Order: sequence, then C-alpha cells, then structure tokens
Amino acid sequence: MAFFRKKPKELDATFPQLTLQQGEKMRSICAETLTGVGHAIELADDHVTLSDGRMFGLETIARTLPKAPEREWKDMIEDYFARMTAKTARSILDDMPTDELLTKTVATIIDPAKITEEEGERHYKYTRWVGLLPLVMAYDGEETVNYLRDDHVERVGEDQAWETAFANLLAEGTGTPQQATDADGASFLGIMSESIFQSSWLAYPAALLDALELTAGPKGILMTVPSASAMNLHIINDDTSVKDLFFMTQVTRAQYDDMPHALSPHLYWWNGGPVQPITEVVDGELAMMLPDELEYLLSK
Repeated sequence: MAFFRKKPKELDATFPQLTLQQGEKMRSICAETLTGVGHAIELADDHVTLSDGRMFGLETIARTLPKAPEREWKDMIEDYFARMTAKTARSILDDMPTDELLTKTVATIIDPAKITEEEGERHYKYTRWVGLLPLVMAYDGEETVNYLRDDHVERVGEDQAWETAFANLLAEGTGTPQQATDADGASFLGIMSESIFQSSWLAYPAALLDALELTAGPKGILMTVPSASAMNLHIINDDTSVKDLFFMTQVTRAQYDDMPHALSPHLYWWNGGPVQPITEVVDGELAMMLPDELEYLLSK
C-alpha cells in the first residue's frame, strides 16, 4: 500500500491566514458587494478604494472570515461594508478634533479621475496641481483613507494643514532607491514601497533629493510616478542621453499598466521651478515634448 502526503494549499500572499483560492473569493465578493450597490471601485490586494476617495482595508475581513463557513462569507462581507460605508458616508473627519486630524494627515497625489470637476469645485478648491496631477490631503486612518474637504482644511487653517501634511509625508520616509540599467547603459533610480503616498514626493523634489542625499545638476532631474506606491528618478548629468529618457518611459509604462493604483505614464522634469510633464499622448501614444533646455539630449 502506498501512502501519499496531502499537498499543502498555496497561501494568499497578502493574508496568509487565507488560502490563495479563499483570498481570490474574498476579493471577488468584496467587489461584487460594492459594485452591486452602485460604487465604482479600485480593488487592490489589501484594500478597496471607492471613486469618492474612501478606502477600506481588507485586513479585518480577512482575519474574520476563516472563523466562519464559506457559505456565510457573502452575508458577512455585505454586513461589513454596509456598516463601514454608512459610518463614512458622513465623513469621519467632520467631528474629529483638530489635533487628531493633523496627526495622520498626509499630502497625496491622486489620479485626476478620482475627483470629478464638479466635486473639485465644490469640496476640494484647496487642491494644488503638480504636473497636471492633483495634490490633496488625506487622513490615513487604520481602515480607511479619507480626503480632506475644504471645510476640514479651513477648520485647521490651510497653511498649517499643508505644513503638517508634508511633515507627515517626510515621516513616512522616501523609500530606498534601486538602480535600474538596461543593456545600452541607460539608467534611472527606482523606488517601490508599500506606502500609497510614495508618489507624493513628485510634489517635493527638493526635499526628496535632500532626504536621499542626492544633488541635482544644472539641468535638473527627471521623475515618473507610474503608481501611488512607485516612483522613478534620473539626475540629468553629462552622460544623460535620450536613451535614458526612453528607458525610463518604457519601464514606467509597464509599471503603469501592471501595478495597482496606477497613476501616470508620463515623464516629468524639475529644475528648481514647477514640476512639468515632458510627454503627451498623441494619437493614443506617448510622445516626447522636450523643453528647449533639454532638446540637446536628442543629439546624444
């Protein structure tokens, strides 16, 4: 008689208390539950974001589900989101003391599609624009991330709110850059982290360089933010050529297509002034639109 050992089930990469199949089922039910009541969503491995900016972590659900039969999961998830969406329909920030609000308020760059023009005009007039991307402030709660509205910012004071939001971003850290190089020698520094605020450093390039102990040359730096949790940069130097730009753009596009929280496929340039995009979409394709100061790179 032969004996066979039962093959262990593959575990979910984010929530190891679930099997891979259970993790997929949980996320599928979460998506169906929220879209079924009219929400447009963006589903990630560990959380779900509604189109109005509310974000709900899945850790509580993942921790609770294994204790119940799978036939009860749908009802449990529906009940959870019914409670959570009702709790946040009136923003949890509305009655939050100012000191508590400031403790976890972080500057964040978001996808322009997340806030409609009407919502922006009504609730987010304080928004700053960085390379055509909106920079807002968000309260980073344990289970939800809520964007501050104008009335929240006014209650705190706009200058103090922005100052604190940047200080909290600085406390989050910059992430650790890793060198990326292709066969032709083109290169850039890539930063990937677990923080959804990683891309917000696009708005603070001088502070980013200081924190990384890097120095910009006379031609500045190039940056991309393919997703909320990823950022790439290249310090323009004497060896920089158009190959570096194309390599950086190519990798950024792949990250933008594949990573959760996709943000922008564009290439940005900073040289002490405002951050500006130097690519545009032309006939559905990304095209370089170099400023006069960088046109010399085309001949290198």
